[in-house]
Amino acid sequence: MNARFPRRNRPPVGTLLLLAGTFTCLSSIAASPAAVDFRYAPPEWQTAICLPDDPQKSLVDRSGDLLYHYGQGGREFGTRVGIEVVEGAVWQKQELFSPRVPIVQTFRTAGELDILEEAFAIPGSRQPEEPVPVSPLRRVDSGGVNRNWAKPPAALDPSLRNIAVHMGGSIEYELTVPAGESRRVALALCEGWWSETGKRVQILRVEGAESRTVDTVADIGQNRAAAFWFDAKDANRDGRIDIHVEATPQASDKNTILNGLWVFAPDQEADSEALLAGKLNAIASARMQPRRPAGPVRDDFIVVYVTNRGTTKRILQPWLIVDTTLGCDFHPDERRVTVNDYETVATSLGMTGQVDENGSRRAIQLESLTVDAGGNAALCIRYSNGTFDLNQATVGRAILGRAEAEAFWLNAPLPFDRVEVPDPSIQALVDSSIRNIWQAREIKHGLPAFQVGPTCYRGLWIVDGAFLLEAAAMLGAGQEARSGVAYELTYQQPDGRIEVMKDFSKENGIVLWTCVRHAQLTQDKAWLESIWPNLTRVAEYIKTLRQQTLENDTPLDDGLVPAGFPDGGIGGVHLEYTNPYWNLLGMRAFIQAAQWLGKDQEVTAWRKEYDDFMAAFRKAAERDLTRDSHGNAYVPILMGEPGRKELPQRGQWAFCQAVFPGQIFAKDDPLVASTMAMLEATEREGMVYGTGWDATGIWNYFASFYGHAWLWQGNGQKAAQILYAFANHAAPTLVWREEQSLKGEEFHKVGDMPHNWASAEFIRLTIHLLALDRGDELHLLEGLPREWLGPGMTTRLNGIATPFGSLEMIMQVDETGRTATLSVNPLAANCRAIVVHLPEGGTRTIPPQQGGVFRFPVK
Repeated sequence: MNARFPRRNRPPVGTLLLLAGTFTCLSSIAASPAAVDFRYAPPEWQTAICLPDDPQKSLVDRSGDLLYHYGQGGREFGTRVGIEVVEGAVWQKQELFSPRVPIVQTFRTAGELDILEEAFAIPGSRQPEEPVPVSPLRRVDSGGVNRNWAKPPAALDPSLRNIAVHMGGSIEYELTVPAGESRRVALALCEGWWSETGKRVQILRVEGAESRTVDTVADIGQNRAAAFWFDAKDANRDGRIDIHVEATPQASDKNTILNGLWVFAPDQEADSEALLAGKLNAIASARMQPRRPAGPVRDDFIVVYVTNRGTTKRILQPWLIVDTTLGCDFHPDERRVTVNDYETVATSLGMTGQVDENGSRRAIQLESLTVDAGGNAALCIRYSNGTFDLNQATVGRAILGRAEAEAFWLNAPLPFDRVEVPDPSIQALVDSSIRNIWQAREIKHGLPAFQVGPTCYRGLWIVDGAFLLEAAAMLGAGQEARSGVAYELTYQQPDGRIEVMKDFSKENGIVLWTCVRHAQLTQDKAWLESIWPNLTRVAEYIKTLRQQTLENDTPLDDGLVPAGFPDGGIGGVHLEYTNPYWNLLGMRAFIQAAQWLGKDQEVTAWRKEYDDFMAAFRKAAERDLTRDSHGNAYVPILMGEPGRKELPQRGQWAFCQAVFPGQIFAKDDPLVASTMAMLEATEREGMVYGTGWDATGIWNYFASFYGHAWLWQGNGQKAAQILYAFANHAAPTLVWREEQSLKGEEFHKVGDMPHNWASAEFIRLTIHLLALDRGDELHLLEGLPREWLGPGMTTRLNGIATPFGSLEMIMQVDETGRTATLSVNPLAANCRAIVVHLPEGGTRTIPPQQGGVFRFPVK
């Protein structure tokens, strides 16, 4: 449990530490299945402290260190910053000040010293001390900068040593121009890492010009520079020229680099020799400035409070720890360290000048800190991605910044109060999940882009995005989610298909479902009608894929879709079922949408296509049906003989989603019952084991896919148990990693953290346990945990979006714990019934257009 102080000033350090001990005691109470005590938390974690929509994704790890420069300098984080107050201090625990306020608190002890470290980001942004000229060229991706990365010949412009870099993503710039105008653009590359060909192969795309594909070694050579000129034009007349550097599918290194970018008048002579020597810098109307990272100036603090419980004054010798592979300059007279040639670390205490170096790790001795007997003392460090006034690196400014951070988050316009449950730990995870989704989000092209995580998954994948966007819409942020839905449609190709990932045809079905579900939750037929031509082209492409299977050289996929990448634990391209599942699911949603819009002829035609598709699936499934060691029948994800060699549960994520939200199977389908039994037989720590990339681990948010399938099948209490197992795999700072090892086994780190598909799934499962739309009915309390029926407990959904309009639901248990009162608001005319599932069994129906209040026995 968390020591939370949501609406008051921070107590004295001694009070915090005393309360921390109290909460530790509470959390040690004997574990029960429906209690959250983080019993399966991973052994290491990282927590976001950045702001909503922040391009600077500051993280704090389990030790309390600040983490920066993801994927740079040849390791996971190029820079780590922390402080050692006293040698041998023992880590006790880490938690959040509040689920809604990402101030990370790390507790340590050293004899009679209690140490509390608080890490947080200051809200708002500052203008840098060094004025940055207004430029029409703006970087809009979420990558970083590496300085002194390449070693071009000495005669060339020194700026070519530096790169813009995006780990696993594309580098993106926007050049603002009057609509329709042209410019001459030059890009420069100089490979400082690879000496082999085929490693870094990039596509240089400049709007209005033909793209270029460049192998940085084969076409240029290691540490040799080359320029590429483009006649750019604002072809779509939107007032900007887009400039992108992308990795090709065949490149083994997906990290993109760019050493230089210049913008000239359209008639500028393409003189590469002069350009690379820096002789054209003065006449360029804009150029890439790799010295300063993109985005606003941000400041992060670690404030350290020390309490001396002893009877003797202590004089401590703290050390500032800066571990970076990106270059570090020490300025003791100015109480600061410069990292990566631009970022600054400063301290409230002076620096003695002593520096102990061990590889990339530098321990910088600070002036002594005196802590009187029975007294308190504090110090701080401040990390800025730009220069700042060193007089601001004081404990007083840090405490003021902390108050600003707390006030900012307590008043942030996030949809926190839409879900209220009586279990404070589940509530904490719901609130933290909402906050984390908005922290991972960024503004791109003026629109909010929901993203999966802050590091390796810093982007929007079609499948992850489907559920992130649904969660946002359910919480009432439908208009914000719509920009993400529109973003997915930008990947539609001329032949109608949606393609972000190659051999991932399930993206077509996912986009169909995403758009239809979004229209339902926002009750916006007009919007759905406006994109109907796009959706029809997607459905037609699925039909084309099915035809291709009748013309290829294998009968295994006949009538389904061609071989593809399964994902979720199975790599490579195979004849498999995840792509058919999702394309069936998407086509079913498309037919529902056509029916909603009154397109009767299309409904008839597409239903015939769907029935034929499903018949082909049934035929293939019967052929590939096999049994696990317990005798449970299931269809392996890989077709034919390869499927029998995989773990039965491996890659079954798409099957669970075909059950719900896909609803492609009847509730009494024996294949569903036997497959769910197969998955249940693998459970470890309350979760399906070995279904993801780690065959010996837990895919944390698979719990939601699995729990939703049980809920849809009518086993709400099983789904509630899974919610609690899901919760207990979170870290104490209320975040999940994508996958993790079983407790006590060697830890295998898989995926991002915080992982916000997990956040979205926790929100979705919590809400759907309480309110689930089944066709034209809304079912309430079907998965209500029995522990939420205690005396005086309140469960509330406040403005949750459903296909029947906004839902207001309150369930209040009386003080005796014997009776509950349920209140439900009237819903739209398309809701045929509100069905309430009673705790002791049975149901009761409420007239949907009237709503109502009624009481029912709890025990």
